[in-house]
Parts: sequence; structure tokens; C-alpha cells
Amino acid sequence: MLREQTFIRLFVRHEAELRGYAISLIPSIEEAQDVLQDACIAMWQKIGTLDNEEGFVPWAYTFVRFTALNRIRKLRRSRLVFSEALIELHAKEAEQESERARAERRALRECMEQLPPRQLALIRRYYAATKVRMEDLAREMDRPLAGLYKALERTRASLRDCIDQRMADLGF
Repeated sequence: MLREQTFIRLFVRHEAELRGYAISLIPSIEEAQDVLQDACIAMWQKIGTLDNEEGFVPWAYTFVRFTALNRIRKLRRSRLVFSEALIELHAKEAEQESERARAERRALRECMEQLPPRQLALIRRYYAATKVRMEDLAREMDRPLAGLYKALERTRASLRDCIDQRMADLGF
């Protein structure tokens, strides 16, 4: 059973993903926001049914899906509401895409851990929170600009190949 503090941390970490999922199920952004809030309340009330952090996203998706379906039943008179069958189909596809995205992020982290220190430093510095100009990065790393571009290109290709291989190994 998860503690309330852990639930809050997980919900905040995945809130944007859950909001996007709700918006994909409900045609109105305002209604989708209400769905997410109602789902959050329901999750909070059922926090004892979640055993571990790894199961949070699928568990939360289930709450959002059922909350959206209940909202749709109430809004049936509107011509802008999707059918329940369409919602179920879309929900399944969105959950699969979410699972794939999580697997890709995990593969990226694992592949980055395998990079040589110099390549890892280049990638981390280039994709840092503050955008850096390549000229400045070359000067900072004491490397020729053209060589830095080539190194970045090779590192990206290496990461892409590694991620593709890991995804294939996982069946994606």
C-alpha cells in the first residue's frame, strides 16, 4: 500500500500525461479537466488498492477512463460526445502508447548509462535546460566546431540504435 505522500508525488509527476489522456477521451478541455479532478478524488479514495509505484500509471489510466465514460453518459445529449465504444478503443490505444513511451524513456536512460563519459557529457550539456549555442559549447569543451557536430551526430545515432534494439527486445 502506498503512502499519501507517495501518491501525491506520483500524481504530480504524471499529471500532464493523465490530463492529455483525459483530453483525448473528452471533446471539451473543461470537461476533461473535470474528469481528471474527479478521477484524482476517486484515486485518493482508493489509494489503498495500489501496491507499488510501478503500477501507478496503468492504475490511474483506469480511473480516468471510467470517470470519462461516466461523464459521457451524463453528456449523451450533446452531439460532440464520442460513443462509449470509441472511447474504449481510444483508451486502449492511448494506454499502449503510454506504455511504449515509458519503455522508450527507460531505454534512453539505460542507453545513456552505456555511453562513454565524453559522449555522455556532450549529450547532457547540449540538451541542458538552457539552450547552448554550438559555438559556445565547442569553445567550452575545447573541441573544433565541425568535430563537435560530427560527435553529436554519432552519439545520437548510437543512442537511436541502442533504443531501437532495446524496444525490439521488449517486443515493441
